[in-house]
Amino acid sequence: MVKRIGILTGGGDAPGLNAVIESATRSAIHEGWEIDGVLRGWEGLILGNFMPLRISDVEGAHSDSGTLIQTSRTNPYNFTGYIDGQHFVRTNVSARVVENAAKKGLEGLIVIGGDDTLSPIPKLIKDYGSDIVLVGVPKTMDGDLQVYSLGLDNAINRAKEFIDRFKPVLSANGNIGIIELFGRHVGRVTFKAGIAAGADVILIPEVPVDIDYLADFIAQRYDERAKRNNGVSYVLIAVAEGTRHPTTHEEVYQTPGEDSYGHGKLGGIGDKIALLIQERLAKDQRILRHISGLDIKTQRVTYDLRGGETLYSDSYVGQKLGAAAILAIKNGIQPGMVVVNFNENGQIEALPAEDVVKRRHVHIEVLNLFERFGLYCFGRRPNQELYAPVIFKQGGIQ
Repeated sequence: MVKRIGILTGGGDAPGLNAVIESATRSAIHEGWEIDGVLRGWEGLILGNFMPLRISDVEGAHSDSGTLIQTSRTNPYNFTGYIDGQHFVRTNVSARVVENAAKKGLEGLIVIGGDDTLSPIPKLIKDYGSDIVLVGVPKTMDGDLQVYSLGLDNAINRAKEFIDRFKPVLSANGNIGIIELFGRHVGRVTFKAGIAAGADVILIPEVPVDIDYLADFIAQRYDERAKRNNGVSYVLIAVAEGTRHPTTHEEVYQTPGEDSYGHGKLGGIGDKIALLIQERLAKDQRILRHISGLDIKTQRVTYDLRGGETLYSDSYVGQKLGAAAILAIKNGIQPGMVVVNFNENGQIEALPAEDVVKRRHVHIEVLNLFERFGLYCFGRRPNQELYAPVIFKQGGIQ
């Protein structure tokens, strides 16, 4: 029987993390186990930094964003930083993870994170065995995992709020507006938030941008809206940070360099698209017949999406997965699995970590549904030949 376990949070902070921590802590203590928080994700196991968790430490935290035990983007297989005064650069220090976990007496470890944080799990098992039961819980606000991940619902809802707030500013000033949202190489947050908020244009990594068609659409939409509304108009564009530049077809990065997982810092595609639109529409009479000059406003929303109160969905799912992870360890789950659900039949649903972290993109058939009727522009010229025939799936409620 496991008597002592650890729990860590890695990668970006997200609403729902504290819900898992609270639920797992209370469940473990209910079983008579001891549970330690590993501080700052994998970094805590590398440095040997732990904090004992008690019910008084976690009670009520399920509604708080952030993480009680802190987080970092540390990769034990590619570590840069100081250990006991010695500086390491892109060094494999994974052995320290296992050594410090063993010194602490951990028999199980709950790893809450996204594709980066979960990816060391199968490597550690392959390299060092499975004496410590490693169990994952999926979390990412980017929405790029194969399963529902903690933080995604908050990300989409907050992104929608920012789009909704931007719209009256644009309308009041007669602007074209571009709001850039995160999501790395996947457009799920921008796609769903853009549709929920009614953006005119939604640009995502999954669809290459035809800049000439896009510019023409913007001018036409501006003109049509002005004619309907006594000259008052605007156009709102939501763009995912991983969308490729329309002419260079390259991703846009804020700064050179990569983090410990090989990722650059995406950002700036909104400004690039603004310049391209400005070049094409600065003298377009479809806009200038309603306003004296083209004015494009841009904004990027990043860390603002992470704060605030945790929505019901992520608090509920987080607490359910926290308890399910403890039950999974108690019942002898195979090391290296990620607990993705506890279903209505009382079953723990789990998948291997390497399957969970495979990138999940926007479903293009769903995008086609919105595009074929002209509800939204996705930066490409609509083509009826792209749209699959409708297939009806009928049946009653099971």
